[in-house]
Amino acid sequence: MNAARVRNAYQKSEAQAEIHPVKLIHLMYERVLTHLDQAEQGLLQKNVKLRGENLSKAIAIISELNAAIKENDNTEAADFLRGLYSAILVELPKVSISHDVEIIRQTSRYIQKLKSVWEETAMKEAGLSKTAESDVPKTAVGTGNTPPASDEDERFEKKTYSAKSRVEAGKPKTESVFSGLSVSI
Repeated sequence: MNAARVRNAYQKSEAQAEIHPVKLIHLMYERVLTHLDQAEQGLLQKNVKLRGENLSKAIAIISELNAAIKENDNTEAADFLRGLYSAILVELPKVSISHDVEIIRQTSRYIQKLKSVWEETAMKEAGLSKTAESDVPKTAVGTGNTPPASDEDERFEKKTYSAKSRVEAGKPKTESVFSGLSVSI
């Protein structure tokens, strides 16, 4: 009986190792959105355990996403992601003390946009597609309403696409990706 469990665990870990790296990043974006949604629900319901467990899981995943960026990658896109992830990692832990739901919602908007860009670029380039069950609705986390596009959201989107296009074109950095964003690092 014990040998069968060990064999099953080994086979499961072997199967997990076969996940395409691009799909793995996509799954991480999905999981962080799920944990942020649950953390928001915990905050709104004043459920400390639900909030704390899911906030810590979201922070752990974002830390892994940050660590997944190649250390020697000095492209504008990589610098942008490092800065954004670092800013999120500074802000998210504050939720436990401040109970500021807007920090969670803003983080969700950023991660949702990163996930969308990832699906439109890396997933297509790798020949991968998202499945219907992996789709996360493009609504404000936990509210069921479409979030209003703020100026900050539009600047984020423009900067993300702008950074991507400059990197693809091999153009040098001409402006800070963070100019105009109110993200503190």
